[in-house]
Amino acid sequence: MGSDVAEEIQPVQELQDVDDPCSEPSEILTQSMIAITVNNEERLFRLSAPNSEAGTKLALILAFHGGGGSEEDFQQQSEFDQLGEQEKFIMAYAIAEDDRTAAEGEWFLNTAATSTEDNDYAEAIVDELSNVYCIDEERIYAIGYSLGSMYTYEIACQLNHRFAAVASFAGTMPVDPETCDLVGSMAVMHIHGKLDYIIDYDDDWDWKDGEHEGVGTMSSVPGMIDAWAVRANCESDEVNADFFVEHIVHEGCFGETRIEHYGLELHEHTWPDEVDGTSTYQLIWDFLSDFTN
Repeated sequence: MGSDVAEEIQPVQELQDVDDPCSEPSEILTQSMIAITVNNEERLFRLSAPNSEAGTKLALILAFHGGGGSEEDFQQQSEFDQLGEQEKFIMAYAIAEDDRTAAEGEWFLNTAATSTEDNDYAEAIVDELSNVYCIDEERIYAIGYSLGSMYTYEIACQLNHRFAAVASFAGTMPVDPETCDLVGSMAVMHIHGKLDYIIDYDDDWDWKDGEHEGVGTMSSVPGMIDAWAVRANCESDEVNADFFVEHIVHEGCFGETRIEHYGLELHEHTWPDEVDGTSTYQLIWDFLSDFTN
């Protein structure tokens, strides 16, 4: 699932490398379409960057859209962009390839050696922006919605040497991932509606109609959160619940990270405007910004 039709964006452009990005100020940029070459193929992403003085290190967030969302705004996109200007971070909105089959899927999941294109793409975005902006290499993050949420767990599992944390809504990951080794530390926050009729909350499930061939059974949300707590060797957990929200926090995890979950009792699959009284985009940034790699 996606969001609203994308706001008008600038023509496709290529970024110009800077000899010493941290010696240059940055100018505000909003929803510019950027082209990069990945494995000899052109890939696109949308870029929003803040004004900053020379020497200001900028955090970087990569956002991954839901199924069918490549031509649509990311959820709370304007709010993320405005917060980026305030907090001095860059938003890079990834765009899936448009010629993949249902068996392949818009974002490759349970990445094997033969399907690293999206991981290569994510790293290429980081590399490209690091050649242009004063990127803080310790504060690189990923967020996602629905299918894009599922892809953030590919980053959490396989690119944790570069990304410090992921936060997403309405996804899950395979019960038996091909690879999920913590080389670096990885903080995880997952938000999910317990009434989600598209991506089941309580039960494991399988893909249908030839979708995402070879990905395998997908985990229930509680099972996924528990698996991450074990993977990150967390030492303690705390659960707070009321009529609207169950909030689970696993702490004392590897690399001083947290595994955190908000289960929204009466919510379905649509991105929520707020969670437990806090705007969703702000909650996500507050979590991500706690962690470095």
